[in-house]
Amino acid sequence: MNNLENVTDINAGETGTYRTDPAREDFLTQPLGTLLRRHTVPAIASMLFMALHQVIDGIMVGRSLGPEAMASVNILYPVVALLAGLGLMIAVGGNARIAVLLGAGESHRASRMLGLVVSLAIGLGLAGSMTAIVFMPQILNILGISGDMGLYAGEYLRGLLPFFVGMILIVPLVQSVRNDGQPGLASGVMIGCAIGNIALDYLFLFVLQMGIAGAALATGLAQTMGAGVFLVYFWRKAKIRRSGLLLGLPELSIRHLQAVVVNGSSELFNSLAAGVTTFLFNHQILAHVGPMGVAAFTLVQYLLMIGMFLVTGLGSGAQPILSYNHGAHLQHRVRGTLWRVSVVATLAGAAVFAVMSWQTPFLAQLFLPDSPEALVMTLEVADLVRWSMLFMPLAMLGSIYFTAIEQAGRSLIVAVTRGLVLPVLGLMVLPGLWGATGIWVTPLLAESLAVAVAAGCLFWPNRSVPMREAPRESAVAV
Repeated sequence: MNNLENVTDINAGETGTYRTDPAREDFLTQPLGTLLRRHTVPAIASMLFMALHQVIDGIMVGRSLGPEAMASVNILYPVVALLAGLGLMIAVGGNARIAVLLGAGESHRASRMLGLVVSLAIGLGLAGSMTAIVFMPQILNILGISGDMGLYAGEYLRGLLPFFVGMILIVPLVQSVRNDGQPGLASGVMIGCAIGNIALDYLFLFVLQMGIAGAALATGLAQTMGAGVFLVYFWRKAKIRRSGLLLGLPELSIRHLQAVVVNGSSELFNSLAAGVTTFLFNHQILAHVGPMGVAAFTLVQYLLMIGMFLVTGLGSGAQPILSYNHGAHLQHRVRGTLWRVSVVATLAGAAVFAVMSWQTPFLAQLFLPDSPEALVMTLEVADLVRWSMLFMPLAMLGSIYFTAIEQAGRSLIVAVTRGLVLPVLGLMVLPGLWGATGIWVTPLLAESLAVAVAAGCLFWPNRSVPMREAPRESAVAV
């Protein structure tokens, strides 16, 4: 039997029957180019639709309620970042472990890990809702918002409260469906969520005149329905007893909880750091520019979001390929995947940079057609911030890659430096030197230096036991 006997390894369910796992065989034997097209294109498409719906959401809020309402969503971002970070922690940490187990042929353990991830998501969602209900005034006070922006932010947060469970649950479930070899289904549901969100935004904001609470209701409903579809998928798969990844009984142990939390810690930190740095950015902008500056920076963030979502989709699609082959000890396929994804991510960042260079005036008019002061400031901000898109893709991929191969320490180093240390240093020093210009230069500083940190982590010698290489005479396609 050759060295790839585990590629078609069979896995036993609780009944003791044995069945092959075609998804695992594909991840370990298909050419990398074919795998990447099959898994990253749908993931990128779904993330682009998600970015599009958030952009359109911002356009609708800006056009119907004005720049202060749009800025209030940005002011509230630290709270949303905490919610998203918890979802990402269990999604990325849990699914990286799930894919590694599937790559090693241990589908029963992977199914129990999925059960643990779903249980954690539900528990965190309920706890988050209760906490926000009890401490709503304190949350708004900590964020330092009052007046019209405070009213908008409070109304938006109250609209999201009933949907915290669904908004957290959809994050790990979509990646679990990709790990199960169903990228088309995962992306189709996410695209449906984005389209549904846009339709509900129009209904609640313009037809029913529900104000900013309507935008929150649209987001919560769309994501909760998507989470429901994914749960039905795994329920039906278990009912007809298909092979591969199932929704098993959670294995509640400290070891498994630690695997999820440690490996997903960098994603949690990324999200929390984004919330902290958003708070610091807003504080500096209010001090140096005023509320119109926050609105301008928020608008530019919507444009940057397209690039960020492109890279996130690319990383989500590549994660199962990296994790499966890492679990099967096929290191040359892991390296080949990383090289290909890095090239595509760099080209994507350059494309977004080009769009921001030539189309920002047109895009800004879509958000705030009746606010010339905010439009002028938006062009000033975009002229500097757009340069960060040349570095952001590789910085983001660094953290994604190390998480996928379960090197949590290196992933956390990249996340800490990119997400917190460098932005905070920039905001502490540069505004004092250059005023508002220093604020807009800070993202470029953080992203460019984070690429250097990621490269250092990649080439720094690994003291752990080296991963077994597949012999060159193997039949694995690359």
